[in-house]
Amino acid sequence: MKTLSTDIPRSMRNLYFVRTLAQLTWAGLVLSENAHTRFTAVLLILYPLWDVACTLYDLKTSGQEGSSRPSQVLNAVLGSITVVAMALTVFTQPTYSIAAFGAWALIAGLLQLASGLSRRRELGGQWPMILSGAQSTLAGVAFVLGGLSGKVHAKDLGGYAAFGAIYFLVGGILLSRRLSQTHSVDDRP
Repeated sequence: MKTLSTDIPRSMRNLYFVRTLAQLTWAGLVLSENAHTRFTAVLLILYPLWDVACTLYDLKTSGQEGSSRPSQVLNAVLGSITVVAMALTVFTQPTYSIAAFGAWALIAGLLQLASGLSRRRELGGQWPMILSGAQSTLAGVAFVLGGLSGKVHAKDLGGYAAFGAIYFLVGGILLSRRLSQTHSVDDRP
C-alpha cells in the first residue's frame, strides 16, 4: 500500500460519517410515510441527487489522480440521469420510478464495488464499501423487477438506505482507526 497524506482518508472519513447520518435520516423519513405521497416522491428524487453531490465532493477532495476516479465520474453522470428519470416518473408512474431507482442502484453498486476494490489497494479499509457495492447491485436487480411488477414500493427503499448507512459508518470507523494509527506512527521520536 502506498503512502498517502492523511488529507484524503480524513475527507473520506468525514464524508462517510455525513453520509451515514443523511441516509439514516432519509430512511427514517421514507419508512415513516404511510403511502406514496408527494413528500415521498421528492425524497425519491433527492436520494440519487444526494449521491451525486457526495460523489462530486469525493472527486474534488481526492485530487486529480486515483484508480477509482473513472468509476466515480461515471457514477456522477449515471446519478444525474437517474435524477431526471425519477423526476419524470415519480409523480405519474411510481412503479417506474422504483425500477429506475433499481437500475441506478444496480449500476452504482457495480461502480462502488470497482471503486472499493481499487481504493483498497491505495487506502485500505474498504471492505464495507465492497460489500455495500455488492449489496446495492443485488438490491438494484430486486428493485427493477419489483418496481416493474408493482411489488416494490418506496418504503422498501428505506431498508436499502439504512444498510448503506451502516456500511458508511463502518467504513468511517475503519478510516478513523487508520488515521489514528498513522498519527501515532508519525508522532514517534
